[in-house]
Amino acid sequence: MVVPVFVVLLIFSLVPLVYVLGISFTDSTIARPFKDLIWFENFKKAFTDEILGISLMHTVLFAFVVTTVQTFLGFVLALAMQQEQSLARVLRTLALLPLFTPPVAIAMIWRLIYDPNSGLINHYLLRLGLTASPIAFLGLKSLAMPAIMVADTWQWTPFCFILSLAALQSLPKDPYEAAMVDGARPWYVFKRLTLPMVAPQIIVIFLFRFLIALKVFDLVYMLTFGGPGNSTQVASFYIYRIGFKQFQTGYAGAVSILVLVFVSVIALIITQVRKLVLKRVE
Repeated sequence: MVVPVFVVLLIFSLVPLVYVLGISFTDSTIARPFKDLIWFENFKKAFTDEILGISLMHTVLFAFVVTTVQTFLGFVLALAMQQEQSLARVLRTLALLPLFTPPVAIAMIWRLIYDPNSGLINHYLLRLGLTASPIAFLGLKSLAMPAIMVADTWQWTPFCFILSLAALQSLPKDPYEAAMVDGARPWYVFKRLTLPMVAPQIIVIFLFRFLIALKVFDLVYMLTFGGPGNSTQVASFYIYRIGFKQFQTGYAGAVSILVLVFVSVIALIITQVRKLVLKRVE
């Protein structure tokens, strides 16, 4: 009974991987796939590609920052709303709205918010006298990446909030009742009971969100298109530019394989760190 599902998953996961691996050893273009076998030349080129290195650094930085902020905010919100049962039910419903909104629509909303001429942020900055002229948030190298991070945080914090709330509500009640009888203070209860018991779930939430954040593409594509310069160039968007703008599908395939290996190594490292943290918590 499992074989049909296994075969379908195998086709949709293994076949594209084999195809990309195959074209990575060729000088393929969109018009001429599997053109001229050049073996490892694309991989050699990738190891000396400065833009690829910058893209990988931007990807890891983006993923780590947004995941840390979103996990923290989600946990704090879940902790604050844990006791408010009726309000928590309403917030759980509202929290799903950003997740249901298409990423393209989210990017367009934030593009309008960041607009230097009619954007909401510049309107209040000018009105309150905090700036003398409009700020091009998406046009400045120092602000473009933080602007994308803010938009991503708005979209994905509810995801961390819902999972954190579920983790908190699944904790056993007996230790809290014993602590209440002993007259333990709220901070002591949080430090000695809540945090150690919920830490494994929070680490898993962080891991899942981090791996998802490594694949960011939509916001970069819609908000900055990798600019200004290469300040917001991430790995997924760089692969898109190589393959579908420069039409070098062979080189794009090689970069894709290297990024896959890179992400797999990071995931392995995070998994090992998670095991060490869990052992320390226990």
